[in-house]
Formats: sequence, C-alpha cells, structure tokens
Amino acid sequence: MDKPQYPPLPIGSLDVLAKTLGLHPKYMIGIINKIDDSYTSFTLPEHPKTGKIRTVCEAKFTLKRIQKRINSRIFSNIVFPNYLHGGLKATDIQKRDYIENAKVHAGAVTLINLDVRNFYPNIKTKAVSNIFKYFFKFEDDVVDALTKLTTYRGSIPQGAATSSYLANLVFFNSEYQLVSKFRGQGIHYTRLLDDITISSKSELTDEKSSQIITSVSGMMKKHQLKLHNKKTKVCDRRQDNVDFQVTGLWVKHGIPKVRKKERRYVRQLVYNCEQEAKVSKTCERYHTLWNRTSGHVNTLHRLNHSQSKDYRLRLKCILPEYDESKIALTCDIVKSILRVPKKEHKKLNFMNRYNQVMYRLGIVARTNKSTASAYKKKLRAYCKNVTTKAEFWES
Repeated sequence: MDKPQYPPLPIGSLDVLAKTLGLHPKYMIGIINKIDDSYTSFTLPEHPKTGKIRTVCEAKFTLKRIQKRINSRIFSNIVFPNYLHGGLKATDIQKRDYIENAKVHAGAVTLINLDVRNFYPNIKTKAVSNIFKYFFKFEDDVVDALTKLTTYRGSIPQGAATSSYLANLVFFNSEYQLVSKFRGQGIHYTRLLDDITISSKSELTDEKSSQIITSVSGMMKKHQLKLHNKKTKVCDRRQDNVDFQVTGLWVKHGIPKVRKKERRYVRQLVYNCEQEAKVSKTCERYHTLWNRTSGHVNTLHRLNHSQSKDYRLRLKCILPEYDESKIALTCDIVKSILRVPKKEHKKLNFMNRYNQVMYRLGIVARTNKSTASAYKKKLRAYCKNVTTKAEFWES
C-alpha cells in the first residue's frame, strides 16, 4: 500500500463535523471565528547542533482540545503507508520513529539525505484545504472549517497537535507515485516529516543520484516547497570518513547503530553517574544526570547494543533517591491532593499533580517502601475519577 487511505465515509456537513468532534455547531463556529486569538507563540532556544531558532505556536486550551479530537476522531482513521515516519501514532505492530526510519536504509551502498526547507511554515492554507477536499473528500463548508481549525496566519503552526498529521499528508497525491517508481528500480524511500532519505543496495552513479534528487525536487515544486540544497548529501558506504547516517543513526551495517564515539559517551555518562552517586544520590543535579543517562541507555537497548544490559544493571544499583526534606515535601503534596474536592479530579491541572506525585512516590519507595505504599493506596482510593491524558482531551 503506497498511498495514504481514509476508509470512513466523508463528513458531509458542519452539523456532522460538530457531532464528530463532540461540539455544539454554534460553539464550534464561535471558536472558528476567533481563531487568531486561539494561539500562544514563543521562541525555543537555539538548537545546539543546527543553531536554528524556532518559533512555536501552541493552541490555547479550547482549540487544543478540538485539535486533539480531530486527531483521535478523524486523523487516527487514516491508514498511512510504511514509508512515512514521525509525528504518527505508533501501534503494537509498527513504530514510526527515527529508529524504524533508519532500519529501512541499513546496509545500503548509496545513501541520499534530503531536507525540506522551512517545511511547516511553507505548508500553506491552500495545501491544507486541498488535503481536506481531495484526500478526505469532505464537503466545502467542512473543508473550510477544518482548514481554519488547523492553520494559523496562512500556514500550519509548528506546535499544534494536528500539524504533524497534515505534514505527512501534504504529498498525498504525488509521493506514492515517486515511491512506486523508485521501488521498481530497487531504490528505498522514506520521509520523517521534513527529512527525506533515499538509498540503494547497489551503487548509484552520480547521474542517477542527480535524477533522483531532481524528481524529489519536482514533487516539492508542485506543492510550493523547496529542498534545502546545503543539506543535500550523497554518500557511498565504501568511502572512508563519510557520515553514513540516517536521522542520527549509523547505517553502514545491516541494522542501525550508534557510532563508537557516541557509545563511549554513554559509557562515560554511566561512569559519571557512579562517581556522582558516591557523593550524593539525592541532589537535583544527580537526578538530572541519571535520567539523561538512562535515556541514552534505552536507545542503545532498542538498537541491540550489547553494552546496554550492563549499563542498565549498573544504573539500577545507583537509582536516584530523595533526602528527608524531599520525602517530607512529597508527603505534604499527597496530603494537599487528598484535600482537593472530588469534583476537581477531572481537571487537567489536578491530573498533572496526581501523576507527578505518583512519580515522586516511586522515588520515595526506594528508601521508604512502607510510606510510599501507604500513600499510593490512599491516593488510588480517593482519586478514582482521575483520567488519563487521552481520556481528558476526549471528555
């Protein structure tokens, strides 16, 4: 299956759309009419590797809830092809992240890395409208409503819940043709949002590589998008000192790996944790270091690096702990939560507080198991109506 598919019947009216999203039609139209006031913009710090400074537009509470429902009640029904990764909900059968993306190209001889320039800001309102009209085949008033609910100031906002789904659909009527053509030539294609990777198990000539890049560039132009030429790379695995990577993973062998330099870095982090643990396992700095190290070890485990088991065992021996003051603070937080009226239990703020204190009690249990168990039991009995995040956004 090369083309994205939407099996359900098209939504034929605003009333049906409102019902689908669990909204009153007048309420939904009211949100649409004040959409420009429904976002908060902020700038992220400069990226340490790329130097990029990104502006993120986050939907305010009411619109965010609607966008989450668009995801769960409309976008979740899409059947996406295997060549698309990133920003899509993983299933038990298939994950769609940077590791799965890299697996497709592991062991290639020729590797082509492409990047779409300013991807999200350049997916304009017209492109989004075309997705709802020609992919979903919704009626015009539904198309107009959904376009307004998922765009901001003329494009899809980076940071909105719906944007990654739309980014995966922007080439819905042309990308599959390119993928099919490449497959017939023994060439693999994947896209993780704005990162495109193309590979072949046999050598591609410079002329053939140029033709492939031109084909992808042509698809971009049809959608008023461009490749970032400075980020275009064509590599041959037989060359020495080439950065033969896909989404940060080394793919010269049959399965993606972390480079030796990065594995040494993780080993050093584990050692640093062991040394820091001798000084204090309760300070904030140690908690931060241990959590960061644990994340790196998890990546090694997913990539089947043999060292990961040893590192995990070593980290389990030096789990972060709380000192007496933090244990007391955690107990005070529990007591304050137990005083919150039950009618407040379904609110987002309460749900976050509940999850945070349960996490804290997990740390308390490392040194004071009986106290942690007693408080967890009280919380579960009193907070039976606390929902998951998914349930909250659906309610």
